[in-house]
Amino acid sequence: MTNSRKPEIMVKNAVLCALFLALPPAVSGADFRDETIYFVMTDRYADGDPSNNNIYGDEYRPGDLKYYQGGDFRGLMDNLDHIKDMGFTAVWITPPVMQPPGRYVNGSQTYDAAGYHGYWAWDFSKIDPHLESKGAAYPDLIKALHSKGLKLIQDIVANHGHGGDTHPSVKWHADRGKARGLGREFDYYADDRNWFNHKGPAIADLLDFNDENPEVLKWFTAIYGKYRDMGVDAFRVDTLVWMKNEFWRDFAAAMHAGKKDFFMFGEAWTRDDFVQLAGYTNLSPGGPMNSGMSVVDMPLSSMGTWGPMEKVFKGGDYAQADEIFKHDADYRDATWLVTYLDNHDKPRFNGVENDGTPAAAEQYFDALNFYFTARGIPCVYYGTELRMPGGSDPDNRRFLGPEGMRKARTDPVYNHLKMLNAIRRSAAPLRKGAQTRLLAAPQQYAFRRDHGGETAAVFLNKAEKPALLKAAGLPDGSYRELYTGVKLKVKGGALETEVPAHGLRVFVKGKVKGSPWKLKGGS
Repeated sequence: MTNSRKPEIMVKNAVLCALFLALPPAVSGADFRDETIYFVMTDRYADGDPSNNNIYGDEYRPGDLKYYQGGDFRGLMDNLDHIKDMGFTAVWITPPVMQPPGRYVNGSQTYDAAGYHGYWAWDFSKIDPHLESKGAAYPDLIKALHSKGLKLIQDIVANHGHGGDTHPSVKWHADRGKARGLGREFDYYADDRNWFNHKGPAIADLLDFNDENPEVLKWFTAIYGKYRDMGVDAFRVDTLVWMKNEFWRDFAAAMHAGKKDFFMFGEAWTRDDFVQLAGYTNLSPGGPMNSGMSVVDMPLSSMGTWGPMEKVFKGGDYAQADEIFKHDADYRDATWLVTYLDNHDKPRFNGVENDGTPAAAEQYFDALNFYFTARGIPCVYYGTELRMPGGSDPDNRRFLGPEGMRKARTDPVYNHLKMLNAIRRSAAPLRKGAQTRLLAAPQQYAFRRDHGGETAAVFLNKAEKPALLKAAGLPDGSYRELYTGVKLKVKGGALETEVPAHGLRVFVKGKVKGSPWKLKGGS
C-alpha cells in the first residue's frame, strides 16, 4: 500500500471462518514458485510517451516526487529487455487504474500530491490515461510481456479509493466523495446504498469501502475479474488487514473459480504477528494457485529502518533468521511466501543520511544471496540493480529511466542478480523445496531444501574473509555446485566447503538445468 500518512497501527482481523466455499477441483501444472519478480512503480520506470505526462495541467512536476514523473506503459514495453536480461520472469506493476483528475490537496493544505502511484482509485474499471498511449494500451502491455515470456502481476486495491478531504482549490473538489467502476458511481457523502464504511477504522481520508456489504464484494469481483480475463497472470492484493477475512476468502474463491492457475498474494503490515500472516494463507483449502492466497513476507524483509533482516545484512547475527523461520509451520506452505529486500513504503536498503542507512555492494550480495536461495518467491524492487538510494516515501521512488538502466549494466549488483536468477532457475529444490537449517553462526548460515527426492544445500558467508563450513545429515550421492560447477560426492552425510567472503555455495543432488557457473560477472 502507498500513502505517506498511513498509520502503523494494524487492526486485528476476525477469527477465521471454519466453513469454506466449495471450489471446483483443479489439477494445476503451473506453479508461481518457478518465477522471480521485478517490482516496478510504473510512473518511475521509463517515459515512453511525453504527450501523456501532464493531462490535467497540474499533476506533472519533474523532480517533485510527490507528482507524476512520466513513466508509462510505452516506457515499460520498450525496456522489458532490461528486466528479462537480469533473469526475472514476472513483472509486478503498481495499480494501473484511473486516478483523480489532477492534483490532490487536503482540506488543511498540509499535504499535496498526485495519484502517480495508482493507489487512489477514481475509476476502478478504467486505466489511468497517464499510462496508456497509441499502441501501448493495457492489453498491449500484457501481450508484450507474454511475448517475452514474462508474466504480469497487477497490484489491486479493494479497501479504499481516493482521498475525500480535499481543499476547495482542487479541480475535482465537487466530486471528491465519488468512486466509480463498471459504469456505476457511489458517493461517500450521499451513501444511500451502504457502499462505504463510515464507522472506522480507515486509512487517513481515503474512501473506505464497506466489506460487510455483499454487493461491494460482487462489484470488486466483477471489476478485477475483467483484468484477470484480460490476461493478467497474478494479483498482489493491497491492505489485507483493513477488510474482514471472509471478504478475502470469498474474493479469492471468485478469482480462482474464473481462471485456473491464478496466483494471488497480499500485503499485511506486521513485523511479528505470524498468526495474522499465516491466517491469510489458511483462508481456503488447497494452494494459492487455485484456491486461496499467499502473502508478502514482511518479517523477512530488509526495508530500511523497519525490516527485521536489515540489521542482519549490515553486520548483525543470522540468529534473527531463525526467529522468523521457526514460524514457517504456521503457514499453509511457506515456500509460496513472496520475499523481498525492500519496497516502495519504507527507505531503501541503501538509505540516505538521517533516513535509513547506506548499503555497500557486499551487503547487497549478502542479502540477495539469502533471498534467492531461501524458501519463498524472491521479489526485487526496481532500481536495486544499481543500488538506487532512497529515504522515506517519496524519496524511495526515484526515476530510473534509460540512463539508470545503462548505469545498472556496469553495477556489480546487476550482474549478481543475473547470476542468482540463473542459479535459482537451474534447480527445483531452490524454488519449491522445504527448508531445514544445517548450521547457524553470526556471519554464516546454511540450510538444505528438499523437493521431489532432490536436495540443495546452501552455504552463506557474509564475513569479510572466507569461511570453512561443514554440514552433516545430507543425503549421500553426487552433487554439483551451482556457482563454480564443481562436482563432488557426499559420503556419510557430511559436506565441507570453503565459502568466499560475502559469497555463497549451492550444492545440488538431482537434476540441474543449464550451467549458471558459466555466467560471468557474479561476485
